[in-house]
Amino acid sequence: MNPHFFFEGNLSREESVSAFLAVLLEQHSDFRSFLFNTLEVTEPQGTCRVTIEEKEVDIRLDYPSDKVTVLIENKLRPGSLQVNQLVRYYQSELKQNPDSRILSILAVPSEGTGTIEASRLVAHDQFRPSDLVYKISWRLLTQFCDLMQQEDPNREFVRHGFASIFKIIESAAQEKYPLLGGREIAHEIAQHVLAALKQDFPDTRFGFWRGKDFFDIYTIGTDITVYVDLAFRVEDKSPYKPLEIHDGHHIIAILRTQFGLSAKGKRNAAAREKWVAMCQNGAVGILSSGKHKLEGRWFKHEVTASGDATLVERQLADMGRSVISNLHDLL
Repeated sequence: MNPHFFFEGNLSREESVSAFLAVLLEQHSDFRSFLFNTLEVTEPQGTCRVTIEEKEVDIRLDYPSDKVTVLIENKLRPGSLQVNQLVRYYQSELKQNPDSRILSILAVPSEGTGTIEASRLVAHDQFRPSDLVYKISWRLLTQFCDLMQQEDPNREFVRHGFASIFKIIESAAQEKYPLLGGREIAHEIAQHVLAALKQDFPDTRFGFWRGKDFFDIYTIGTDITVYVDLAFRVEDKSPYKPLEIHDGHHIIAILRTQFGLSAKGKRNAAAREKWVAMCQNGAVGILSSGKHKLEGRWFKHEVTASGDATLVERQLADMGRSVISNLHDLL
């Protein structure tokens, strides 16, 4: 069997890979043994319970009898690891299960990826001496295929699965706008804003897109399409690194909200009528956000923000909330 459909089409790549890895960990004890042997740590005793995408953690292994929890974070792109992501997951687990030993494992696309984030966790003041952090590359994980017996009925499934994962990694390495050089910080801010808007407006669907100098959050299936954008100046040559995002504490960015009548809205007579009335005024005042002026077929408003990531994130989320709340009857 070839599991290539798990890794193609519009399915989330990292979630699909996590599911594949979780299947191996749950249903192939030899793979669990291989993983722990490769990390040079003794596998905990007793029954292993495997879960995926629980409390944001990609994969977790629970060994109740030994009171050990293994948190596995799967990354396929060099810049997709968020700042302090491992620390956040560790803190959450420590709060929920203070009596369990915690092993954090980071699966990365290349040997050099993730070193800083692993070091951040080890250096954190809450990190206990009994807990451990490991970093392992997908190249090393795929060596399990060489150890499988020829007669193993799962051998081809596993081999094809790892081959598909490496296609994803190679494709990600050739991305035009990689999450590096400050872009990963902007990406994390935009992702946090997206999560906040999803929480505040659970009945509204949102999409996410990124370009050379922006990250877009936008509504889907609404009569009025709302965009909440984080934009920034970039270098004029590849890989187009942000010029004014030096670290998480020193950021200059453009925060923008805009909205326009969607294709769905054009087919809705009531929405179309309200939109025409709005356009006649040429501007829409949005409480707590600012006046949006009509430019072409979009009402737009933008401000320049400077400060740390928390400030920029909060300001952009507040702008998005204000626009969506004010236009909610039209969405």
